[in-house]
Amino acid sequence: MDTDFLTREAYRVLIVRSGTVSEFLRSEIGAAASRYPNEDSYLNAMHELVLAVSEAPEEYLDQWNLLEEINSDEFAALVANLADEIAVVIRTPKENRGPTDE
Repeated sequence: MDTDFLTREAYRVLIVRSGTVSEFLRSEIGAAASRYPNEDSYLNAMHELVLAVSEAPEEYLDQWNLLEEINSDEFAALVANLADEIAVVIRTPKENRGPTDE
């Protein structure tokens, strides 16, 4: 799938909101879209990814050489909040997530 075909809410949380947490995370999430056949599978996979990052923020930050620049506890809290927001979109019926911007 392409991020152009996401509903407005899915795009907001996966692309826009993730960018407020980390440009690196937004890039990773955006690049992953092509591996998923539809919005629901993409949302679920990105929710799992974000949860994993929130549980091991030091590993994630270290892979991007950001441990010296970013407080891992604050980063973990931001990422956990993002995971919660993704979960809300997952629970929202697709017809209520807004139009796609194709």
